[in-house]
Amino acid sequence: MIDVLEFVTRYAAIIIFYAVIIAILIAKRKRLDIQAKFIILFRMKWGLKWMDKYAAKYREWVILLGYLGVGAGFVGMIFISYILVKNLWDVFTIPSASSGVALVLPGVNVPGMGVLPFWYWILAIFVIAVVHEFSHGIVARAHNLKVKNTGIVFFGPIIGAFVEPDEKKIMKEKDITQYSILAAGAFSNILLGIFAILLLTFVSMPLQQAMIEPTGFTFDSYVEGDYPFAQNGIIPGTIITGVNGEETKTFQPFGESLFCTVPGDEITINTADKDYKIALGTNPDDKEKSFLGIKEIHNEFTIKEKYTVGVWSWAYSSLAWFNGFLKWLFLLSLGIGLFNLLPLPIVDGGRMAQVFLQKLKGEETGNKMYSFVGMFFLFVLILNLLLPWLMSLF
Repeated sequence: MIDVLEFVTRYAAIIIFYAVIIAILIAKRKRLDIQAKFIILFRMKWGLKWMDKYAAKYREWVILLGYLGVGAGFVGMIFISYILVKNLWDVFTIPSASSGVALVLPGVNVPGMGVLPFWYWILAIFVIAVVHEFSHGIVARAHNLKVKNTGIVFFGPIIGAFVEPDEKKIMKEKDITQYSILAAGAFSNILLGIFAILLLTFVSMPLQQAMIEPTGFTFDSYVEGDYPFAQNGIIPGTIITGVNGEETKTFQPFGESLFCTVPGDEITINTADKDYKIALGTNPDDKEKSFLGIKEIHNEFTIKEKYTVGVWSWAYSSLAWFNGFLKWLFLLSLGIGLFNLLPLPIVDGGRMAQVFLQKLKGEETGNKMYSFVGMFFLFVLILNLLLPWLMSLF
């Protein structure tokens, strides 16, 4: 019973969200189109007038960006295809290699990023999906091609969006026009990711940093082996505030002080709770350099007093939340954009590859080549996702 309560408490937001979604689907069941038993389409007209308006107002710019997206799309297709194949090769040939391919879902711990919170995920997916699909629609309208519907698609628990242009008319357009419409979604996702990281790096993160001050540094784990911090019981998470009685609020000056030491030198590590007198170890990669035996080092900060009360406290919390959102928006938007450029039957890159191969080899031969390429990369993708898990069992 306790485990059930803990589960419900931890995943309450997810449970409530999907309960609402299921209730809406039941209420709108007459308007649903169910395909392949697990794909649910909910068609709407929302956004069509907006697409018409901006496609007409900025037609030349939209067409130009669409053509730029073609080049970016094929470069991205080559890049992500190479990464996928190389990653699988590394998993097979390098015993210590870990897969760089994973489903980024709520609760998943992404190395270097932490655990993806549910609300960051759902909001980021919403923004990414709207930008992606509306980009397809706006480019299509800029070329005077009709967009029949917009809508929401459910792949089981995974939620996405779609636009429905007139496919038959698109197939009659010039190849460059088809490419520009197909690449528009992925290209816009890549641009959105770049925008998010630039906004985070040069605007919102500096604002947050102005509201905090460093208090020391800490570490998350030990380097494998018998080294000074582990020997002396300085546990991960301990905040180091100084060395030999001299205050150090970040790791940089502390690390610089180690350059003047050699293995065996004794130093005093000052922490918030007590002082530790340790003998420095030997760096396994350079016997002449000293070594602490810790990794995943990062600085610790505290909020300046001004920003802990009243409206300033709310402002800081909001900015910190927004920065976290931008971080995940960057990762998800860039990842989804590149994934959509893979030559797979289920994504935009697959259709781009099909059009290209048909043009190169004729419709019949091109379709056969496309089927082979699509199945090959689908197989590579599945192996990337499953192989590390299967290998861990043996």
